[in-house]
Amino acid sequence: MSHHVTFKDLPEGGEKFDPAKGSKLIGAFAVIGGLGLVGSIYGFVAHADVFSYSWLFAIFFAFTVMVGSCFWILLHNASNSSWGVVIRRLFENLANMVPVLAILALPLLLPSVQSHLYEWMNHHREAAHHAQEAGISVKEALHHMAEENQHLHVLVEKFGYLNITKHFVPPFSWQTRFLLYFFVLWYIARHMRGLSLRQEQDGDIRHTIAARNSSCRWLFPFALTATFASVDWLMSLDYTWFSTMWGVYIFAGSAWASMAIMIMLVAWLRSLGYLQKVVSEEHYHLMGKLLFAFTVFWAYIAFSQYFLIWYANITEETRFYLIRNTAGWRWVSIFIVVGHFIGPFILLLSQPRKKNPVVMVTVCLWIIFMHVVDMYWNVIPERGPSLGLGVLAPGAIWGDIFALMAVVGTMGFLFLRKLGGNSLYPWRDPRLLESVNVVN
Repeated sequence: MSHHVTFKDLPEGGEKFDPAKGSKLIGAFAVIGGLGLVGSIYGFVAHADVFSYSWLFAIFFAFTVMVGSCFWILLHNASNSSWGVVIRRLFENLANMVPVLAILALPLLLPSVQSHLYEWMNHHREAAHHAQEAGISVKEALHHMAEENQHLHVLVEKFGYLNITKHFVPPFSWQTRFLLYFFVLWYIARHMRGLSLRQEQDGDIRHTIAARNSSCRWLFPFALTATFASVDWLMSLDYTWFSTMWGVYIFAGSAWASMAIMIMLVAWLRSLGYLQKVVSEEHYHLMGKLLFAFTVFWAYIAFSQYFLIWYANITEETRFYLIRNTAGWRWVSIFIVVGHFIGPFILLLSQPRKKNPVVMVTVCLWIIFMHVVDMYWNVIPERGPSLGLGVLAPGAIWGDIFALMAVVGTMGFLFLRKLGGNSLYPWRDPRLLESVNVVN
């Protein structure tokens, strides 16, 4: 930034996005989403068993972006960050796409979909049938089933958490928690954005203080939401597996991917003429440093999880990596090590590269691709063994692509269409000038 920016240099009322200027990208998202939805409907009708995994993969990828966006909102406010003021509204808008994602995720509540994804639910429904006939509890019926099938003893021990019957008894049923996760993220996104928008009406600093207090209160419920959602939706694909580091692993990837999306979004808006006086190379540098930090943090958590499971050598734990070290999945695992950590680590070491928008956008495109690969690697390897289709389900990748197109295309289209509702940055935030003129 060539000179010190003052309020006289900034437009009254901030800057509002005109969807007409971004019509090419908006149209592209519409086409991608439309084609994806058509392909997804066919996938559900023709191959519901195989496509259920495709839909879970696509939904959870988008969910991680929502989780990351909420995290950056809470962190910026709780830490009283000034530099992040100019990008905070974009995170707020992105996080408020949670209701759209919740609607897209509703098929995961269908028993016909759950029966293909979660083996333990089938056992629970069978136990519920036996319990009704014998006049006993579901847990007792499950215990009787475990006497004939010793593998079910693990499910009996986990009944307090993995169940589909205790809707209003803590820790609630799987379905109740499913809805609760979306509610928590929606409330965080809506409440924080509401405080930001109310400040634009009266400019009162009390809204900034309220946002800081709210963020500190909601960090813990947010952490529980991100952790248990990852356990419920992904870890329980194999009910015998467990990892105490799983929630942190998913969180690290979520923060990483959402920051990459933000850098690309800012660069795109600036290419259309927006944010010219409020975002500088210093902001790219700061966002790049956070991106670098989470590149290292994710690698640390991923290695720690692998190392502890390898060292303990417990059968229930090692199955996760055994599947992903079989046939073609082995090369995907190696590719993730190189592409998810080594490549971004080297590219983000340089300060000049972090200040270069073109370089950063290129790196961020790669990061988003690697996050997709990572989520794919976490979900899809369970499909073949669970459905008896071998290590790789033949031809299933097309359904995976259509599902990703449907979710990303639909959410991208609706997000950009709604982006022009308010200023792209909180123009009456008391720390705005400090953020605009940041130097690091």
